[in-house]
Amino acid sequence: MAPPPKSAPVNTTATSQAFRGVFLSVAPAMFLGTLDETIISTALPAIAAALHDFTSVSWIVTSYLLAATVAAPIYGRIGDAVGRKTALLGALAMFIAGSLGCGVAPDLTTLVVARAVQGLGGGGLMTLSQSLIGEAVAPKDRGRFQGWFGALFALASTIGPLLGGVLSEHAGWRWIFWINVPLGLGATAAAWAMSAEKGAGKFIFDIVGTLTFAAGTICLLLGLMLGHQLGWTSAEVLTLGAIGVVAFAALLPIERRVTAPLISPGLLQQPIVWRLTLVTGLFAATLFAAVVQVPLFLQLALGMSPSMAGLLLIPFTLAQVIVSTWTGLRISVTGLPRGPLVWGLALAALGFAVLAATVQHGGWAIGCASILFGLGLGTTMPAAQTMVQWSGGKARLGVATATLSFARSIGGVFGTAITSAILIGVLEYRVPGAVLLIEAKFSGVGSAGVGSAALPADDVLAAFRWVFVLLALIAGAGAAIAASVPAVDLDDPEPEAAL
Repeated sequence: MAPPPKSAPVNTTATSQAFRGVFLSVAPAMFLGTLDETIISTALPAIAAALHDFTSVSWIVTSYLLAATVAAPIYGRIGDAVGRKTALLGALAMFIAGSLGCGVAPDLTTLVVARAVQGLGGGGLMTLSQSLIGEAVAPKDRGRFQGWFGALFALASTIGPLLGGVLSEHAGWRWIFWINVPLGLGATAAAWAMSAEKGAGKFIFDIVGTLTFAAGTICLLLGLMLGHQLGWTSAEVLTLGAIGVVAFAALLPIERRVTAPLISPGLLQQPIVWRLTLVTGLFAATLFAAVVQVPLFLQLALGMSPSMAGLLLIPFTLAQVIVSTWTGLRISVTGLPRGPLVWGLALAALGFAVLAATVQHGGWAIGCASILFGLGLGTTMPAAQTMVQWSGGKARLGVATATLSFARSIGGVFGTAITSAILIGVLEYRVPGAVLLIEAKFSGVGSAGVGSAALPADDVLAAFRWVFVLLALIAGAGAAIAASVPAVDLDDPEPEAAL
């Protein structure tokens, strides 16, 4: 039997023009969606102090992540059915409304609810933006352009903590949310002006599948988030975990019986898709844990202010931006995305191992190691996104892209939860009452930053060393799974869409 024909050559100039038109229209929305996942991290102490509630402040992050994670696959399905531009405009409207609510929230409860509304909009911004790019260009050329998206994602992820620290210190924490209103309106205007394809048909709401998916996601994420507070073996956490596992185990059998499933069983059964879903989850675990734990280390161990700790993430950001762009260009030339994925995660594992070995040397060691693992992590999203979109085919771009968005959210929560549990566990073992000392210092946060005079330096360093060793192991596991992903040549025709 003759091999399948290669994809026809494309007009490079026309492809570049098509990309620029779509990219400039959706980049503001994608930047907003990514920025809001991390901008809150360095401002939490200031918000807790202003609203006089330190015990529940983590729900500001939790409510957004829960809503965004549940919403992402729904937006993918809606975009495939009614048009991705229409769905993106709806997501932006929801995001702006939630931001307004956050900015005027008089108490923590109102702020948490408004953050959930914001998350319901934010969950569609990344998924739909990437799907619109995939809609506009051929599979092989997506690598070049997904590199730009990867760079934008890295930039927004790391600027978030810096911007959050600066705004909370100099303008007030409410500006973290108010700034989204003009930015969101600008993103809406940009998206409104672009041309995009209409959807494949009428959207059919998969009620049973959506409720099952939402129940599994919420229970699993809550279990991960509450584990270090209630104890990983507590009845509440074990119950949440069990419900989450049962719901996800039941999801695929349920979806096989549905005409228009929320989660495509045929897509998830492809070895490329499910393995890359795991890889993306592990990548996100290391990325988001690093964005949280590295600034925390700089504040606790070195006594830096939130804004200064954010500044020291710039080498990490620049490394990601550079290598993400390069990776996309290389994929467009070769059509072979798996290689950069494997060696990139291996390099990230090496970077975290170097960081664990050199934490005692201070800021310069952090900067050098962050460049190393930043270079490694920068290869992941352009490679994974192009491979999964190729596997899903054009008719399932939204669903395929949403699958990785879901994995990224779950992985991010897992990474921050498990590293926080390790950090707290080691500190409490070595210095009983350490968490109370840290909370007392954070309650007085201001322009002076957070010192650690009450905590022995050796104990702080030892706790963070365990955190960075764990991140090295997670990145290494991601590299091993990436090496097992079937090779893809983006010049080959996309597979037929499978429900």
